[in-house]
Amino acid sequence: MRPLYPLCSPQDLRGKMTAITRRTLMGAVAFAALALSQPTFAEEGHPYFGPETVNLLDLLVPPPAKNSAETKAELVEVKQLMASTSEGRKQQAIADNEEGLQPFLAGTSIKVDTATVPLTTALVQRILDTEEVVTESAKKGFARPRPPLVDEEIKPLIKLSKSGAYPSGHSTNGTAIAIVLSKMLPERKEELMQRANDYALSRLIVGVHYRSDLGAGHAAGALMAQALMQNPDFQKEFEPAKMELRKALGLSM
Repeated sequence: MRPLYPLCSPQDLRGKMTAITRRTLMGAVAFAALALSQPTFAEEGHPYFGPETVNLLDLLVPPPAKNSAETKAELVEVKQLMASTSEGRKQQAIADNEEGLQPFLAGTSIKVDTATVPLTTALVQRILDTEEVVTESAKKGFARPRPPLVDEEIKPLIKLSKSGAYPSGHSTNGTAIAIVLSKMLPERKEELMQRANDYALSRLIVGVHYRSDLGAGHAAGALMAQALMQNPDFQKEFEPAKMELRKALGLSM
């Protein structure tokens, strides 16, 4: 039986990421560097790039089969976690369904009025737009049914999305956002990466994902962040947003 993917600590994110990718990170970065052209997307939003740049169907190991021992073990974990989690943590998990700069930072000690950081807010929104188009094709391709659709004993705490479970979009964008913000605020890196872990764990607590969805999302988010750093459009927007955020937090430039 293949082990369930644990959540990544800030120290071993890179090691966990490589364990669930079919190719190495360097190979993915090289692939991303060849595909920086901007396509026209039918979806709403303004992504930096799409799945032709980070092709998760090619880069991620497929999820465990629906009736496999791995999936059965993951379903047991979801039910146990939902039963043992405190009401306060459940409410946090429900709140973590929201996406954006403010919802992400709400789980940290980093307090900033988003009205004072419009460039940072817009950059994070574009990361979310990018995650949506990058994970959409993978979710469709892997077509993994969410836990409540496999085990009727699992009652989700939020409205169940119609998209596939693998990889977790929240885990993907949470990891990507944490990596990007860590480059703006290196002194807060550990806290930001821990927030990405907690943000992902919320998806298990509300009953809409399996553990391996989160592991795949961590890998996808790290790959996406690497491609973002190679993207000219992102590079243009990153430095002004970094200066804006550091100024708002009273940190040295």
